[in-house]
Amino acid sequence: MLQESFGTNATRSFPAVSRALELAVLALVLTACSDEGTNVMPVAATSGSSASPPVSSGQGSAGTAAGGGAGASGTSAGGNRAGSGGSAGRPTVDEVDADAGASVPQDAAVPDGRDSAVADASVPPEVACPSASLEPGETRAMLTHAGRTREYLIYVPRANDKSKPVPLVLNFHGNTMTAAQQRDLSRMNEAADAKGFVVVYPQGISNGWNAGACCGEAQSSNVDDVGFTRALVKAMQEQVCIDTHRIYAAGFSNGGRMSYRLGCEMADVFAALAPVAGTKSFPDLQNSPGCKPANPITLIDIMGSADSRVAAQPGQIAEWIAFNGCTDAPKESYRKGEHVCSTYSQCKDGTSVTYCVVDGGQHCWPGSYPCPLGNTSRPEDFSANELIWEVFERSTR
Repeated sequence: MLQESFGTNATRSFPAVSRALELAVLALVLTACSDEGTNVMPVAATSGSSASPPVSSGQGSAGTAAGGGAGASGTSAGGNRAGSGGSAGRPTVDEVDADAGASVPQDAAVPDGRDSAVADASVPPEVACPSASLEPGETRAMLTHAGRTREYLIYVPRANDKSKPVPLVLNFHGNTMTAAQQRDLSRMNEAADAKGFVVVYPQGISNGWNAGACCGEAQSSNVDDVGFTRALVKAMQEQVCIDTHRIYAAGFSNGGRMSYRLGCEMADVFAALAPVAGTKSFPDLQNSPGCKPANPITLIDIMGSADSRVAAQPGQIAEWIAFNGCTDAPKESYRKGEHVCSTYSQCKDGTSVTYCVVDGGQHCWPGSYPCPLGNTSRPEDFSANELIWEVFERSTR
C-alpha cells in the first residue's frame, strides 16, 4: 500500500517578518497553535448528509498570508502571458508538518489590501443564487456524510458579488496535513481575491484522503471521500452563488492523488484538475473497475524534478491524453529558465492536458517560496497558482 508521511505536528509562531527569517528561527520557537479567528457554522443538509452543530465561533478572517512577488513573464499554457504576483503577507502562527517535519503555516493574518477582481459572469438559467450567501472572508463549516462529521474551510473573495455565480476550487491537503495547512502552503486565498473565485479546503479523515491506493486510515478504511466531495459541492451551492459549469479540483501530494480520483469518478462535476506533487492512484482504486471519466476533463499536472517523495513521471498523463482523445503532439506552453510546461491542446470537447516540471523542485507547492518542505521555485519564475488559474479560467463543463 502506498503511503505518504509528513512528520510530526510540533507548532511555532512568528512575528511579521520575512519568510526567510521565519525559517531561520524555526528550530528556536515551539509553541501551541490553534485555528481561531474563523467563522464556524453548519451547512444545510445534503442528500445522504446532515448538518452538524457549530463547535465554536469567532470573527471571520479575510485570508491567508500572501506569498509571492512579481508574476512570471513568459509563455504559459494559455498562450503569452505576463504574470502578476501578490503582496507580502504577515504570517502569525505556523505549524510544523510536511513529509520531513518541516513547517507549514497554520494560521495567517489578513494580507495587505489591494483591489480584487471578481468574475463578471451572468447567472446561467440553472443557477439559483441562495437568498443568504456567506460574507467575504473565511468560514469553518461542517457536514455529516456516511455517519462522519466532516469539516472544511471556505474562503469567499473580498469583492464577491452575491448576485453573480463564481467559480469554485476545492483544494485538498497532503497526507498528515490539515485543511488550514493546505490553505497556507498553497496561499490560494490571495489568488481567490485577485481572480474572483471561492476556494474550499476540505479536511480528510485522520488527515488523509482515500485516493485509491493511498493514503492512511482514509484508504485502509475505504472512506467514501468521493461521496463526501459530492455532498460538499452541493452544500457549497446552498451557501454561495456557485457557477456549476466552473468547479475545479486541486491538491497537494495525497490531495493531488485525490484530485486525480475525482477526475476519474466526478468528471460530471469538475471542469478541470490540478494535482501538484501527486501522482495518479489508479488503476488500484478500491471498489472501482478503474479510471473511466464520464467525459473528457482538462488536466494540469505539476511536479518537481527533484521531488524524492513523489517522483516526476511524465508518462503518468498518458491515460489522460487517451481519455481526452488528444490528437496533437505536445507543445511547449511555458518556459522560465528550466521550468517548463508542455500542453496537448487538440483534445475532445475543448479540453487539454498540460504537464509541468519545476527544475530542482522538491516536494512543495511551486511559488510558495521559501518553501518549508524543500526547494521550489520563486513565484516570479514559476507560480503554481498563476498557471493553475490560467487553465481553470478557460475550462468549463
